[in-house]
Amino acid sequence: MTEITYSIVEARARLGAIAREVSATREPVAITDHGQTVAMLVSPADALELQELRALAAYRARQARGEDTGVPHEEAYRRVFGQDQA
Repeated sequence: MTEITYSIVEARARLGAIAREVSATREPVAITDHGQTVAMLVSPADALELQELRALAAYRARQARGEDTGVPHEEAYRRVFGQDQA
């Protein structure tokens, strides 16, 4: 994956076009300030994947520490539907 880079000034001038390109290609774009990457523009699909991966990593870390890692199915059903399963 080739990283495309824009300075903050360039990105500001072309933000609409850059955002559409990132969304269409799923290729991230780095935004730099004085040569240092300060932000990454990623597609909505990639952002969702990242959120899911972070949640999974946090879940596995809680599991490894022996912490309560979830809600039993019956309790989740009751919370969502307000009743016990039939």
